[in-house]
Amino acid sequence: MNFPQPKVTSLPPNSDLHGKTALITGATAGIGLETARQLLKLHVSHLVLAVRNVSKGESCKRELQRLNIHAKITVLELDMDSYKSVQSFAKVLQLEVPSVNILLLNAGIGLLKLERSPSGHERVTQVNYLSNALLVAELLPYLEASAEKIVQPSRITWVGSRMYFTTSLEKKAPFLAPRLDKSKVVLNMVCPGLVNTNMTDVLPLHMRMVMGVVKTLFARPVEVGGRLFVNAAVVAGPESHGGFLGDKEIIEYE
Repeated sequence: MNFPQPKVTSLPPNSDLHGKTALITGATAGIGLETARQLLKLHVSHLVLAVRNVSKGESCKRELQRLNIHAKITVLELDMDSYKSVQSFAKVLQLEVPSVNILLLNAGIGLLKLERSPSGHERVTQVNYLSNALLVAELLPYLEASAEKIVQPSRITWVGSRMYFTTSLEKKAPFLAPRLDKSKVVLNMVCPGLVNTNMTDVLPLHMRMVMGVVKTLFARPVEVGGRLFVNAAVVAGPESHGGFLGDKEIIEYE
């Protein structure tokens, strides 16, 4: 990641999501909440907020509804720390929501100490990767059916990080993509860069102070982070299938 980070241009003026349904995980704060705002401003017809805390989700819904009084907003419980919750969510979603055209995988955590999920896996790996993979698998036929209804591919966009290229997970997008028919589902990942959110709140005080200075000097406003997420999910074309977008550019795998 280069500092200062490059400027990010506005979304195309003709971007319009009327008639479409979008689902965001981790939608009550940070980039997820901002992305919800931007989708409503693009006239999305139905917005599904997948949240761990339903009470907080309902509070966000009331705030968001003011941005688009005509949109339907649904709050559903989803705890990415639990395989059981992911599977239950997928079933409820398909019963209550006729179709989803855009799936935005935003939920994630950062921890300083080793913690275990109920599955026994390390918790960050569970929440940020394993449960997302399960959710995609559970919803794939549903997303393909949604695409057939409007004769346009559904979209899956997964928030990642450039640190992804230093891990053994580097090939997860290009591994999944060939297994998907891009005429039905386009899958990509995006790194929004350093964004001024509350993700650093888990750090000890002295580290939060340092990161506070770094974010003040270099971080993007959350509005820009949301714009990059929306760009990857809505604007980027089929050429982004299986790709990793840094800012708005596709980064080649080495």
